[in-house]
Amino acid sequence: AGRGSALLPPLPYRDFIAQSQRVSAQQHEAYFGAELADFDQPSIPFGITETLGSGAAIAETRQSVPADVAQRIHEAARRERLSPAVLFHAAWALLVGGLSGRDDVVFGSVLSGRQGINGGERAIGMFMNTLPLRLRLNGRGVQQVVRETAAQLAGLLDHEQAPLALAQRASGIRPPWPLFSALFNYRHSSATTDRDISSATDGIELLEAGERNNYP
Repeated sequence: AGRGSALLPPLPYRDFIAQSQRVSAQQHEAYFGAELADFDQPSIPFGITETLGSGAAIAETRQSVPADVAQRIHEAARRERLSPAVLFHAAWALLVGGLSGRDDVVFGSVLSGRQGINGGERAIGMFMNTLPLRLRLNGRGVQQVVRETAAQLAGLLDHEQAPLALAQRASGIRPPWPLFSALFNYRHSSATTDRDISSATDGIELLEAGERNNYP
């Protein structure tokens, strides 16, 4: 499937833009207003509010998921008929809630920007967007959290083209407080996908790349 899709022509940018406008700004405002208007206490892990600066002091760590744990995750997702992404988002919500001492949490979810776009996987460019995901944990068991996470993600995907600034304005959080200081980026790729990317970048020289996670 990956190799076959690489043979199709790229989706024209004008078509991508036309499809991305199917949800109006007013609809975005109504959605995020309903989700966030009463959210006025940010869930800040460790209570660390200073997240600006140059990012030069930030450390990076990597941890591979053991094969047996990965298998159990996939089995649990199949039992619930959900994507593993839902389980990871639910786990992240529980982590943010524990580290912030809050049972009503909002964190950023990084979206591809291509969901719901017919032919979006063939559009050339970077369309990623980060938007707030709110989950209420009080009195809920893990299974209920997982199911509510699935519902919240499904609703959020309908608005993945909305500007983050719009979502921030719709919330009850007021400057200088951030709406969230933690985000989660779930990505899945296969060996086939990696080969397609490698083929698409033949002849391109990478000059420099860098990342910072000091997200305010």
